[in-house]
Amino acid sequence: MCEHTAGATVVTSKSIGGDPPAGRLASTNGLIQQRSNSPSLKTTKPQVDTSRKVDVRRNYIDALKQSQIISSQKNAMTYFFRNLQAASMTHYRLQACVLLLFFIASPTLFSDVYRIKKGDTLLIAVVGQPEYTHSVQVREDGKFNYFGGEFDAAGVTVTTVNHLIREFLVRDNHVSNPVVMVSLVLQENGVFVGGAVKTPGRYAISPETDIDLYRAIALAGGMAENADRQGVQLIRTDPTQKVETYDLSTHRPYRDIRVNINDLVYIMPLAVVEVQGQVQNPGKLFVRGEIGIRQALARAGGPDREADLTAIVKVAKSGKLSEFNLSEQFWKSPPDGEPAPSLLDGDVLFVPNVFKVELIYVTGYVRTPGAQRVRGPLNLSQAVALAGGFETSANREEVLIHRRDGTTVEIAIPSGTTGEAQQQVLLYPGDILEIKKKFQVNWGLVSTLAYILISGVGIIIQLAK
Repeated sequence: MCEHTAGATVVTSKSIGGDPPAGRLASTNGLIQQRSNSPSLKTTKPQVDTSRKVDVRRNYIDALKQSQIISSQKNAMTYFFRNLQAASMTHYRLQACVLLLFFIASPTLFSDVYRIKKGDTLLIAVVGQPEYTHSVQVREDGKFNYFGGEFDAAGVTVTTVNHLIREFLVRDNHVSNPVVMVSLVLQENGVFVGGAVKTPGRYAISPETDIDLYRAIALAGGMAENADRQGVQLIRTDPTQKVETYDLSTHRPYRDIRVNINDLVYIMPLAVVEVQGQVQNPGKLFVRGEIGIRQALARAGGPDREADLTAIVKVAKSGKLSEFNLSEQFWKSPPDGEPAPSLLDGDVLFVPNVFKVELIYVTGYVRTPGAQRVRGPLNLSQAVALAGGFETSANREEVLIHRRDGTTVEIAIPSGTTGEAQQQVLLYPGDILEIKKKFQVNWGLVSTLAYILISGVGIIIQLAK
C-alpha cells in the first residue's frame, strides 16, 4: 500500500512474504524514476585520458619483459658458475700444487729482479730535498755510506735500499716524510777521492750534478783521523792545469771550490806516532813527515814525576828497539854535531818508570804463564819467550792482547808469517797477552759416542725382530 504525503511517497505493507503487489512495484519504479530525474541526485562519469592509459600499459608490458630477460640471464649465469665451480673443484689440489711450485721456483717475477753487487753505484734522490740527492758506491765489503749512516747493500734489491734510506732519514730527523727514489746508474762519469778518507774510491755523478770539494770528500765518508786538512789536493783532468792545494782547516771559512767530472781529490795523510808510558798525555800524535823525540815528548805534555829519561825506548815500525838517554831539559836542542833522534810514521816512544819495574802478563797455553818484569815495551816474540814458549796445544795463529786501558785486540798471525811480522806487535807494561788453545778432536769422546750409537741401533734391530 502506497501513501503520498507532502510530496513524499511512503510504502507500507502488511505482509512481508509472497509476491509484491502490483501497486507497490509501480510505486517503486516511480521513486527510481523520480530520483533519476532529480538534478541533485544525478552522477557524472569521470573522463579518462585514453592515450595516457595506453602509454602506462605499454610501459608496464616493457618492464615485465625486461624483468623476464634479466631473470633468465641471472639463471644462466648462476648455472654457468655452478658448473664452473664444479669443474674447478675437480682439479683443485693439482692447481694448488702447480701454483705453489711456480711461486717457489720463480720469486723474481714478483719482486725486483736485480740484486745489488759490489762496485755498483746507486743514485739516491729525495724529492723536494736536493741536498740529500747524490750517488753512492757499494764498497768491497758490500756497504756504502750516506750522510753519516752505513748500509748493507750487497745481495739486496733496490727496493730494500729505498726502505733503509727512508727509515734512516726519518729516524735521524733529517726529513720528516721523505719520498726516496733509489736507482742504479751507469759508471760513466765520476770523481776520484783518495788519500786520508774513510772510504776512498771512485764515486759516480751525473753530468748535470753540481758538486763542490766538500761534498766530494763527504761522498768518501769524510776525512780520516790522520788527514792533513791543510794539504787537500785537487788534480784536474786537464794535464795542462797545475795541481791545486787547499787548506780546509776547521777555522777556515767555507770556499766554493767546484769539482769537475773525472777530477781527482787527494787528501795528504799525516804520519802517526805514539808516545806511551810516563807522560802527561799518552796517545797518538799526527805529524807531517817526522818529528824529533824531544818535540814528541813536548806535544805529549812532557814527562811526569816518575819518568825515567835516561832509558827512553824507541820502537821502530819494523820492531827494532833503540834506547836513548835524554837530560832532564829534554826540550833543549842536542849539542852541536849530535844527530837529533826522531820518530817516523808508525814508530812508538816509550818512557819507563824510574821507581819500579813494571809487569807484562802472559797467560794461557804457554809453559810458564804469569807476570814478567820489564822496563819497556816488548814484541810478541819476546813476551812469549819470557813465558817459556808455546805449549803443544797452543793456538799460535790467533792471540788476544788486553790493553791497560781496557781494550782488547785480537791478533791473527798466519802460519807462514815471518818473525819480522811478529815483532811489529808490541806489548806495553800492564798489558795481558792471552794464548788460547787450538781446536783438537777428542777421539776418545768420538769413539765412545760411536760405540753408544752402534749399540743402540743393534738393540733397536733386535727388538724389531
